[in-house]
Amino acid sequence: MSLYGRTDSNANKTQAGLARGNGSGSATETVVFIDAAEAVLNENKTRGITGPGWWSYRTFTDSQGKTRHKAECLAFISNPDGTETQADDTIAADVASAVTVTVQPAASTSSSGAGTFTLTTTTTGTPGALAYVWQRQTANATTRWVNIAADTDTGITYADFTTATLAYSALAADTLDGYKYRVKITSAGGTEEVITDGAATLTFAS
Repeated sequence: MSLYGRTDSNANKTQAGLARGNGSGSATETVVFIDAAEAVLNENKTRGITGPGWWSYRTFTDSQGKTRHKAECLAFISNPDGTETQADDTIAADVASAVTVTVQPAASTSSSGAGTFTLTTTTTGTPGALAYVWQRQTANATTRWVNIAADTDTGITYADFTTATLAYSALAADTLDGYKYRVKITSAGGTEEVITDGAATLTFAS
């Protein structure tokens, strides 16, 4: 039997974290338990989680706005118990699932100073609730994408940037002409991240 336990329990999670020196994961990482069924799912393999056992996991966003994953095996478990008690499905997917963007966000031209970008998706498997992170890129940028908040840019107000429809208002000039918009989509069930095409441009029509 492993020193860190073959069950997904808080006590074993703490023990596995102690092996790393932090108890249950630092502020930037999470300790997760992977059972045999989770270990074979592509959703988890793309996060760097490649076998059963206890893993340290964290993410960061690169300059292109994409989520990058770093996983480190703390303890390999050859016969893990599949009974799950940890709320870690966003990291360790239980079942295969996928999100497909069927309608990409379209360009938006506004003379009123308000408008929306929206998309349509379909899913397979059991992804759970979808999570949206809208991003924008300035007109002349080629790589850098920025996560949108209400006050990300001067001269415009953003809203609904965690839904399938990004709304904007108070646009009063053409200083944001050519800005591009896209959205990253994940799910409560650990679906692989999907990013829409970055071709939805904003134009102010005076």
